[in-house]
Amino acid sequence: MDKTHRNRILTALVALPILIWIILWAPFFIFTSFVFLIGFLASFEHCRLWKVPHDGLLFLYTLFLSLIVLVAYAIKSPVFGLTLAFFFLAIYFIWAYGYKPELASFLPATSLNLVYPALLLGHAFSFLSLPQGRFLLLWTLLIVFASDTGAFYIGCNFGKHKLYPAVSPKKSWEGLGGALGAAVILGVITAYFLPISPFKTVFLAFMLALTEQTGDFFESVIKRHVGCKDSGQILPGHGGLLDRIDGVLFALPVSYYCWQWFLGK
Repeated sequence: MDKTHRNRILTALVALPILIWIILWAPFFIFTSFVFLIGFLASFEHCRLWKVPHDGLLFLYTLFLSLIVLVAYAIKSPVFGLTLAFFFLAIYFIWAYGYKPELASFLPATSLNLVYPALLLGHAFSFLSLPQGRFLLLWTLLIVFASDTGAFYIGCNFGKHKLYPAVSPKKSWEGLGGALGAAVILGVITAYFLPISPFKTVFLAFMLALTEQTGDFFESVIKRHVGCKDSGQILPGHGGLLDRIDGVLFALPVSYYCWQWFLGK
C-alpha cells in the first residue's frame, strides 16, 4: 500500500466517526458551526484557485458573502440570503471600480463563489426540514463517499479506457463503473432502513453516483483552467477540502429535492 492510499484510509478512519456524530446527534449549534466551517474553508480554496487577491478586501469580503448565504439557509431564507449577498457583491464592485478597475476581472469568480460552494452546501440545512432529515443527509454522504471510493480504487487498479481526458486524464470508464457499482451496492444494503421502496432507493443511489462524478468533473474543469492540481493540502491523501466535497456539493441539492418529492407523495 503506497503512502497516498494509506493517508486516504487514515483520514477516513479519523474523520468519519466525527462526521457521523455531528450529523446524527450534535446540537444544532455544533451542526451549524460545522457547516459554516466547511463552507468557509471551501470558499477559501475556491477563491485561491481563481487567484482572487489575498492582500486586499475582496478576498475576505467574498468569504463573508458566502457565509451570508449559509446563514440564510440556516434560518430558512435561502433566496433572500443569495439575493442580499449578490447585491452586496455588486455594490462592492461598483465602489471598487472607481479606484481599482482591474478587480472587475474577479467578478465572475466571486459571483460563482456564492453558488459554488455556498448555495449548494446550504442544502445541508434543507435536510433538517425532512422527516428523519439528519439520517437522510448522512445516507446521502455515505452514498457519495462510496461512489468516490469505488471510482478511485477501481480506476487505479483496472482503469484503461479514458472517460474524458480533455478534462480529467486519470478518470476512466472502469472508474465510473466502480462509482456506480459501489453506490448501488450500498443502496441495496441500506434500502431496508429507508422510508421508501428499495427500487427508489437504488435509483436515487445511482443518480447520486452520477451527480457525484459530475461534481468531480466540474472541479476538474476549474483546476485545469487555472493550472492547479489540487485545491489545497488540508486532507492527507485527498488534497484540499474542495477536492473531497466537490461531488457532495452537487449531490446535496439533488438528494434533497428527490427526498422531498419521494416523501411528499
